[in-house]
Formats: sequence, C-alpha cells, structure tokens
Amino acid sequence: MARGRRTLEKLKLSALYSFALCAKGSTEDQSKIGTTGFSRVVYVSDPDRHEAEGFRYPRNEVSTTKYSLVTFLPKSLFEQFRRVANFYFLVSGALTLTKLAPYSAVSALLPLFFVITATMVKEGVEDWRRKQQDHELNNRIVKVHRGNGSFEETKWKYIKIGDVIKVEKDNFFPADLILLSSNYPDGICYVETMNLDGETNLKIKQALEVTLDLQEDASFGNLKPIIKCEDPNANLYSFVGIVEWKGMQHPLSPQQLLLRDSKLRNTDYIYGAVIFTGHDTKVMQNATEPPSKRSKIEKKMDKIIYVLMFCLLAIATLGSVFFGIWTKDDLKNGEPKRWYLRPDDSTVFYDPKRPALASFFHLLTALMLYNYFIPISLYISIEMVKILQALFINQDIEMYHEESDKPTHARTSNLNEELGQVDTILSDKTGTLTCNMMEFIKCSIAGTAYGQSVTEVEKAMALRKGVLLDDEIEPGGHKEKQIDESPHVKGFNLKDPRIMDGNWIHEPNKDVIRDFFRLLAICHTCIPEVDETDKVSYEAESPDEAAFVIAARELGFEFYKRAQTSIVIRERDPNHQVVDYQYRKYQLLNVLEFSSSRKRMSVIVKEQEGRILLFSKGADSVMFRRLAPAGRKFEEETKRHINEYSDSGLRTLVLAYRVLDQEEYEKFAAKFNTAKISGSADRDEKIEEAADSIEQDLLLLGATAVEDKLQKGVPECIDKLAHAGIKIWVLTGDKMETAINIGFACSLLRQGMTQIIITLEAPDIIALEKNGDKYSIAKASKQSVMDQIEDGIKQVPTSSQSRTESFALIIDGKSLTYALEDDVKFKFLDLALNCASVICCRSSPKQKALVTRLVKRSNKVTLAIGDGANDVGMLQEADIGVGISGVEGMQAVMASDIAIAQFRFLERLLLVHGHWCYRRISVMICYFFYKNVTFGVTIFLYEAFASFSGKPAYNDWFLSLYNVFFTSLPVIALGVFDQDVSSRLCLQYPELYQEGVQNVLFSWRRILGWMLNGVINAVLIFFFCTTALKDQAFRQDGQVAGLDALGAVMYTCVVWVVNCQMALSVNYFTIIQHIFIWGSIAVWYLFLLAYGAVDPKYSTTAYMVFIEQLAPSLSYWLVTLLVVLATLIPYFCYAAIQIRFFPMFHNKIQWKRYLGKAEDPEVARQLSSRQRSSSHPRMVGISVRRDGKAMEVTKETDLEVQG
Repeated sequence: MARGRRTLEKLKLSALYSFALCAKGSTEDQSKIGTTGFSRVVYVSDPDRHEAEGFRYPRNEVSTTKYSLVTFLPKSLFEQFRRVANFYFLVSGALTLTKLAPYSAVSALLPLFFVITATMVKEGVEDWRRKQQDHELNNRIVKVHRGNGSFEETKWKYIKIGDVIKVEKDNFFPADLILLSSNYPDGICYVETMNLDGETNLKIKQALEVTLDLQEDASFGNLKPIIKCEDPNANLYSFVGIVEWKGMQHPLSPQQLLLRDSKLRNTDYIYGAVIFTGHDTKVMQNATEPPSKRSKIEKKMDKIIYVLMFCLLAIATLGSVFFGIWTKDDLKNGEPKRWYLRPDDSTVFYDPKRPALASFFHLLTALMLYNYFIPISLYISIEMVKILQALFINQDIEMYHEESDKPTHARTSNLNEELGQVDTILSDKTGTLTCNMMEFIKCSIAGTAYGQSVTEVEKAMALRKGVLLDDEIEPGGHKEKQIDESPHVKGFNLKDPRIMDGNWIHEPNKDVIRDFFRLLAICHTCIPEVDETDKVSYEAESPDEAAFVIAARELGFEFYKRAQTSIVIRERDPNHQVVDYQYRKYQLLNVLEFSSSRKRMSVIVKEQEGRILLFSKGADSVMFRRLAPAGRKFEEETKRHINEYSDSGLRTLVLAYRVLDQEEYEKFAAKFNTAKISGSADRDEKIEEAADSIEQDLLLLGATAVEDKLQKGVPECIDKLAHAGIKIWVLTGDKMETAINIGFACSLLRQGMTQIIITLEAPDIIALEKNGDKYSIAKASKQSVMDQIEDGIKQVPTSSQSRTESFALIIDGKSLTYALEDDVKFKFLDLALNCASVICCRSSPKQKALVTRLVKRSNKVTLAIGDGANDVGMLQEADIGVGISGVEGMQAVMASDIAIAQFRFLERLLLVHGHWCYRRISVMICYFFYKNVTFGVTIFLYEAFASFSGKPAYNDWFLSLYNVFFTSLPVIALGVFDQDVSSRLCLQYPELYQEGVQNVLFSWRRILGWMLNGVINAVLIFFFCTTALKDQAFRQDGQVAGLDALGAVMYTCVVWVVNCQMALSVNYFTIIQHIFIWGSIAVWYLFLLAYGAVDPKYSTTAYMVFIEQLAPSLSYWLVTLLVVLATLIPYFCYAAIQIRFFPMFHNKIQWKRYLGKAEDPEVARQLSSRQRSSSHPRMVGISVRRDGKAMEVTKETDLEVQG
C-alpha cells in the first residue's frame, strides 16, 4: 500500500508538460516508414525471428580499441613504419643482409627491433586499457525478458534486437530502447543525458498510452508488437517510427526513445524494447576519432629529419663520386696505382673497369654507413619523456581541486611542449570563467530593491570608479555583523534583514511580497525529494530553477511536495516566534513550459479558497508588454532595477500573475485541449496561440536577479596570463551586456580601454527585419558588419606601430555570422589580433569552432578551454583543448587533451609545466641531433681519410649501441627533470613564458647552431685522435695504433664529449642526472671490458682492445682528457659570452637568483618591466587596471598641486 501511495503522489505528466510531451509525430515523417533509410523492423519479445527472416543486426558488444588480436601486428607495424625515419632504418637494415653492408646485419637490425618493439608495447598497453574499459562496459548486468513474464539478469553484450529490458533506478541504458512503461501511471521517466550532451538537467520521457498497462513483469508474457523505424543514424534529437499492436499503428517520436549511455533517474524502473544495439546505437554513431593533433615542434622535427637525410644523401653522393674517380684511376694501361688493393683482381664493388657501377654500390654502402646521422631512438625517447612529463602534470598537488576531488589529467602526452607556446586562449564563460552555480542574490519586489550582497562585477565596477564598497569597509554595526555571520546556503546569497526571517510581514507591500515568494515556489518544473529528516532537496532542469525554489524555501515558502495534479507548499508563519508551518495545497491545472521562442513559463493553479491563478515568469522583453494597465504600478522602478542588475552581471527574470475567473479558464482549457488533440500541421501554432491568449493582462510583482559567480582566482589568473603576453578571447552564449560586465569583473576589460562594438542592433537593420525580406536583410547586415570592421581597423594601430592605448573588440552572434564569411573573415581576424581583448557574444557551438579555426590561421598556438558539450567543437579545433570537469557533465573533458578542475589551474599548467616542457623538449631534440651529428661526422671523416672505402671507423656493436646505451639516458633525464628556473620564479616572472611563444629555443638558428657545434666537435675529435696516434708508438713494444685502437679512442672521446656537453647544458642537477651522465660513461668502459673478453669470432676488432692496448697506454688517457677539454672549451666560452653580454630572460633571472635577489618584489618588477617594454605591451589584467588607476590619481594630484 505504501508503495502504491508513493506512486500516486508522483507527477501526472499529461497535466504538467503541455508542450513538450503531447506532440505527435509528424504524419509526413511516419509515411517514410518502409522506404530507404527507414527500413528497420523489430519483433519485440521475439529476437530470434530476425535472423530467421534474414535481418543481420549487430551484437550489443562494443569495441573502442584500435587493434584486435589479429590486426595488432600488421596495423602496429604499419603505424611505426609510416614515420620516415623508421622506414629509412628498415630499408637500411634490409640492405645489411647483402654484401654491400659495412657492418653485420644483426648489429643494424637489433636496435631497430628494440625501438619498434618498445613503441609497439606502449601502443599495446594503451589499447589493452581501452579493451579493459570495453570489457567492464560489455559485462554490465541488466534484466532481460526470457519468456512467460520471467526476467533474468543478462550481460549487456548478450542483448539482442527485440529484447524487452527492465532497467532500474540510477542504471544506464544498455542499448537504444523504446520506452514501453514505467512505475509511474503516466509512463514517464526521468533521464540524465550527461554522457551524451554534457547536460546535467533531467529530461522527461513518456511511453505511448497503448503500453501504459505493462506495469508488472507478468504483463510481458504474450507481448508481440512489431516496431518499424528509421535505420541507425547519428541524430540524437530526432526519431521516426511506428508500433504495430492489436491491429493498429501508433506513431513513435523522440519522446519514447531512450539512448544508450544515458541514465535512469528519479524513476524506480522502466521497461523498454531494444531497437538499436552495439555500434548501431546513436551514441556509438556519434563516436568519432578525435582529430590527430601534433605539436609544432614535432612537425618541425620531421623537417629536421628531412634536412639530415638530404645532408646524408649529399655526403654519400659526394663520397661515391670521389670513390668512382679514384677507382677508375687505380688501373691505367693495365698498371695498378694502388697495387695493395689488387685492382686487377677485384669484385664488382671495386672494379676500375666499371667505375660507375662501383660508385653506385658504394652509394648504397654509404647510405647505410651514414644512417647514424639520424637518431634511431629519437621518437621512442621523446614518447617516454612526454609520458613522464604528463605523469608529473597529473601528480601536481598544486593543480588538485580538493572540493571536487579532481586532479589535473593530461589525457594525451603529445602536446606537452605546445603548452609552453600558447599565444591565444579562447575561453567559454559559463562554467569556465564562472561557476555555473547560480545564487539568488537580489530581487525587486513592488518597486523596492532587496539584497545587499556585492557581486564580482560590482566589485570590479567599484575598482574602475575608485570607490570602496560596503563589504570592503570594516563592519561597524551589529546589523552588518549579523549578515556576515549568517550561514551560507548553496544557491542562496540574499542578504537583507527587511525580508529575512519573516520580517517581510512588516513591509508596506507585504501582500505583493507574499505572492512573489509563492510564485517562486510554484512556477517551475522541479522535483522535490524529502529525506528521513524531512529535509527537502530538489532536482531541477537548470541551476536557475534550483536557485528560485531554494530562495523561496529560505524565505519561508518551501516547495514541499508534487503529486499527480497538485503542489504542496509549506509556509512558515512570520507572526510566530517559534517555527510554525502551514501547508497550502494548490491544484495543478496546467504548466505552459519555457522555450527559447516563448522566453517565459507559466503555471495555472487553483487555491484551496477556490481562486484560479496564473503565475508567469520570463524575460523582460516579453513580460512587460503583457502587463495590464492596472498591473504597471511598479514598472518604471522595476525596469531601473533590472538595468542595474544587468550592469552588475546578474541574470534577471520578471515575475507577474493574474487571477482567472472560472468561465475564462474553462474557455482557455477547451481551446487548449482542442489544440492538443489536433492532428493538423499547425497544431503547435494553435497550442502556442491558446497559451498566448491566457498570458495577458498580468499584474507585475517584481524581478529576480541570480549571479553566476566567477570561479576562484579567475581575475588573478587572467592577470598572470596577460603578463605572459597571452591573448584571451571569450566566446559566450550570453547577451552582450552580461558578457561586457563579466569582462570587467575578470579584468579582460578596464576603464579607459576603447571598446569596438560590432552589432546589428542599428535602427536601419531593425527596420529591415520588420519587413521580412531575407535577402535584403542579409545583404544589409553583411555590409554593416564589413563597414564596422573597416572602421575598427582604422582606429587600431597595427602591431608594428607604437600604441599608447588598448582596444577591446566585442561582437554579437548575428554579426559574427557575417564576419566569418570567406570574404570578410581575414579582415575580422586582422582587427581582432590587434586588440588586447576579444569577446564574442551569443556565439553558437559552430561559431566557436569556426572562430578557433580562424585564429589558427595566424600560425600561432591556440588553446581552447570550456566545460560543456557546446564547447566540444572548439576544443577539438584548437591546437590544445582543455576541458573543465565542472557541473555541465564530462562531454568537454572527454573531447579534451587536458582536463582541469578550475580555470585558475591554467596559470600553473601553462606558465610552469608548459614552460618547462617546451624548454625540455626543445633542448632535448637539439641535443639529440647534436650528438648524432658529432658521431656521424667522425664516421664520414674517417671514411674520407680511408679513400671512401666504406670501412667504418668503429666496431659494429659500437655503432649500434651508441644511441641505445651510451647517450640515451642522460637526454631522457634532461627531458624529464631539467629546470631553468623554479616553479615559484616561473610564476613570479610570467614574461619568461614568451620564450616559448616566440620559439627562441627551437628556432632554425638554434638548431643549426647545435648541429654546427656537433660538426666542430667531430672535426676536433677526429684530427686530434688521428694526429696524436699517427706514427707514434702506442703500445709498450713500440707498435703503432691500428684501426681497432684508433676507433676505440675516437669512440671514447665521442662518449665523453657528448655526455660532458650534456652536463654543461643541464640547469638543474638531480641525483638521477648525475647517475645517468656519469653512469653512461662508466657503462661504456664496462661494455668495452665485457665485449672485449668475448670470443674474437664475435667481438672482432674489439677483442681485448681495452685490456691489452688502451688501458696500459698513457697516451690513451691523455688524448681522451685533452680532446674533451679542447672540444668543450669553445662551447663554454660561447655560453659565457652569451650569458654575460647577450643574456636571454631566463639567464637574467638565473643571475638574480645567484645574487639572491630573484625573489625581491622590486627587482622582479623592474626586470619584468624592462622585459615587457622590449617585447610586448601588456593591455589587460588586474595590475594594468591598478596601474591605470594609480596614474589617474597621480595626474589628479599633480593638477591639484599646480592649481
């Protein structure tokens, strides 16, 4: 009985949702059933029949993996060898199987095998994690009808088309279902679609009337309807189908469609028939591969590889030409020139009679020999470094949000260094800059403004005017103390003793105030939930709705219960000192729902006393013109308050009501019901007309004002980013006034900044819109936008010109439509790039993505940040997409590259981790090419020394392990641990970030400089070693050094030089870097010992070379020492001169840190000021606004003194 009573108390939908749920499917759409695109047939409760009749429907098992057990090897190998360097090494390795190879095939192929295997293992592990997620999803349990009214628990993956499923509260739907019934008598259910569209507000679905009786398991014993509907498609918001049952056809609409991955809420259970499974479901049809993003450094790295390959080919060709010439000269008139080579008895590889062919074969040999110019381990090393960098980002406790228990999460590691090069941030507003947690903060009732709280925008406006607000003055009275100490209620921040705690009863317009609060408690679509302690919480369709009912509750008018056709309000008696409640029950007659076209919502209720009331709330643009002449008593005061609230960045609604007599209501109800059951094409228009007829002659009560508060730390974060030279654009769906005020609140706009406003609110455009000629409107609108852009360009000086004032560009959505057209967009971009701030208002999701794409055309790195499903396009279009895991769901996070919990964490993400990652990756790649050029040039010089014979200077395994063991770990340590300055100094000197934006550490000049350093080092190593060992007694018995000894000495010098060069390049030593750098050198000696002790059949030229030749020879140790000093001294001198006379900004900070002055605020201000004046002017931010105010005060003081 208790359960039955609870069920009867649930909402009766047909009485409540007059517009949204009573609409019938279009007759025209239903006629498409059976045609192409609408051919699906589903036999409900008979899933096996589909296969018998030739239908091939997919299983419900889904897979999001990139590979399968069968395809992993071929697909992964294909992915690896798409990289030009890997493909080159593959071809080179294949050539080592021929007689042309200058070294053994094993020594060439083993490192390639190691690198490819390591990368494939990484890919496999990542794909295995995806498979585990799929496995967890596919093995979830749901109840499925198995005949005779019996439901059994079944795994999701075994669900078939036609199965009847029972889904219980707070569970996800396993496939796309047609709703048959629920525990509610009207067959409604509440659905959360956060995983689909990012919205947390609940959607209401309703079953067809013909299936409402299917309330129990046993009802499905003989159920055999047939569903015919559209084929699988990606459209989430449309559905066409029919149900054939009991000889009749019943049309289906999106109102009966329950989508996979949405969740059942506030409903005990539902029954549904499966129509789409697995990859046919709409959510899987919408699942697209995220765009492949590569950083600019990675793209540039590919160009460097091509440059090196060109150099490799050039020197190989040069050597082959010389080899061909000398080979031809070796046999003239039958007389050998180099008799010891026996040119008269040679193979095709060295045949004086066929020098061109010998030269070609030498070219192939040289290409294999010189492939050490290209670092084979570069890609895998960078991937390892980026993964470790991402791990450090994820573990940063400074970017952990304790309230939501959400850390920062780098969802991809491909873009780490891009974080240090961001030029423009494109940000959403609601939920990104603001909290998307509405608070009822002020209201206007009967022409009187209530609410003493100060908004963020009001604080900003006060700063602009140089005025102190009340909350910034030390409280001096008991009243202020009482207000400040009152407990904070989420969603409610109204502070005014005149109406709090029942004091409204003493106000002159107490009846109006009472009706105002009752309207807040009644006019909404919220669902109350009462817990064991009789405390009420609410499920609302939007944060605004929740704020209204919470405000009513806090002011003594608590929305307590919603039954089938009634609402119960629990009112606190203001005349009693002790809390005393009165329960008022209202009969719910109609709800006229809010829509974007109506811009209002109304409810019609009947009081216990018999009065019929219409309560209405909506936008001021539609509500004021619906007021009765007698209801405009407070109109002027209310309008003035609404303007003040809008200026304060608040969202406003107008509240009004009217009393209906019985005859008037019955006339409306008849007209409304006739329109509802109408099957004509203009049915919706008739319903709208009926609603419009009753929403007239209203009596004004007042207006509400709710605040979407700025997130903590947003102004300070924007100020730091502005110091760093990063431009910030705001793309929002809000109206222009609200966006401008939020811009002031977060310091994107400031007093004295020239605002260039592009809008289509001009009188001539409005006049054209009234005439309705679309072509004329479009033509005039476009011309107007172009004219305004041209005017703006004339006002703003170009980036090359000096400027003393700053500009802000503000454009609305209608204007943006024309500004983004092909023949206008580049002028718009030129104007926008020369402005300090850009705010795009009323932007659609598509416009956000298009603006982002346009900004990318400037070849600067863009970062988009948002928190909702409407930001997904923008996030995917930008170079870096940052999703905020806020209250609008996880859609933005799932589409992002990096997820953070608060906007303020962007400061540390970019200025600290972005700067570090950019610097580390840049230096790491430059060093990689340096060490390989050093190694490769020594090979080339020796080959030239040996008449381009194709003979390598080093042992096969020396060649192969150079990039794997002896030089790889130090560069990985640098990529993970190195810091030019500490995180604290990165934040104290945000101008340091410009090194990444200007790409000073990875410019072609710097890259070629590192390569030149490698060439110089190689030349010095080669000539010092050959000169020192040539014709000199090297061993105790007077023998000179042979090729084996020379190669080992040169190799030792190379290992020492490149690792010591790394030690000179490191700014921040850790124990790990010491171990890796000096350990790599030690490993070389240990390897030389161990490998030299191996049988000479395998160790060849390295056999006992260290023990018998090198170690006992003093000249070996002296040569090593002298060569290392001789090669490093030039770089050391260059670095010293550069730091002393041409310091970069990080060098200046390092020097101040050395002197112990880096953290002195005055030193930091002076150093930063000089850096800004030499690089970029700073036009936005708190400090600019403060500096501007200080300058104004100084000027005023000077004028007073002069006066």
